Amino acid sequence: GSGKSTALRVAAGIQPVDGGAVRINGEVMSSPAIQVPPDRRGIGMMFQDFALFPHLTVLQNVLFGLRKLGRAAALPQARVSLKRVGLDDRENDYPHMLSGGQQQRLALARAIAPRPGIIMLDEPFSSLDARLRESVRSETLAVLRETRATTVIVTHDPEEAMVLGDRIALLRKGRIAQIDSAIAIYRSPIDLN
Repeated sequence: GSGKSTALRVAAGIQPVDGGAVRINGEVMSSPAIQVPPDRRGIGMMFQDFALFPHLTVLQNVLFGLRKLGRAAALPQARVSLKRVGLDDRENDYPHMLSGGQQQRLALARAIAPRPGIIMLDEPFSSLDARLRESVRSETLAVLRETRATTVIVTHDPEEAMVLGDRIALLRKGRIAQIDSAIAIYRSPIDLN
């Protein structure tokens, strides 16, 4: 309820803004007068529910975001993304044939396949059970570090934020309450709320 997911949707261009502006590398992407389409922002988005296409195979799900490349260029790029997340042997399967952790990795492969400069993940581990969450989280972190893209992860789990974040922004009622490293926030919180 603090606006975490809304902030991601606004940055990705899925939700328009009524005031202010969203800038990426100094260029206005969203304002009341300007709305750059999501596919022209250089952002990979992974939704909380993964938003996989059930009627498409694993490979087709990843290829979906690469249509502008043409099939000859898109196919090897999609396969590299699937290999990166350990699903290269499942490309002909459908999402319902995958476990929860594998579906999460497929959604990640689809987000990183276009080689975006920014990757945004909205509660990426919330649908996984506690046992699976930790292993998938470390696998995901390794893949994200390999891409070298700026990554924004929304989570309500303080432990997850501390483990994953180089810098953490605490939101309260739609406003940033504090931005700092995990250790600085732990040792010197702005308040105890």
